[in-house]
Amino acid sequence: MIIEIDDSKTIDDIQEKFNDFFPFLKMEFYRHTHRWSEGSVTEETFPGNTSIGEIRKNHVHGDMKIYSWQKTGSVEQEFRNRFGINVQIFRLHGNTWVQTVGTDDLSLHEQNETGMNASHNFLQGRNTN
Repeated sequence: MIIEIDDSKTIDDIQEKFNDFFPFLKMEFYRHTHRWSEGSVTEETFPGNTSIGEIRKNHVHGDMKIYSWQKTGSVEQEFRNRFGINVQIFRLHGNTWVQTVGTDDLSLHEQNETGMNASHNFLQGRNTN
């Protein structure tokens, strides 16, 4: 997947493209950075209609290539290092979104599969009640 990053894009634009490829993952954007295997504070989340130009100091235009084999933490770091954007990836677990804290070494594919399985199990359990 290639996501074009420029100041005119909104957070919603990037989130939608990411979610098209990884339906059981989502990406949130934050005011401050976090370390590998650390979480981000909910109160620091930017709303989806915010433009990328509003949230970063590094106004480099470019393409972000994201591969399913990349580690979750590496994708988060690349957004920060290349574009000055602080992101946190979340995984769907049942009907709840959880930060991928502690699993930054898993690939996006592994995270998405884990989310799919957890959500499938949740929905199956819900249907049997």
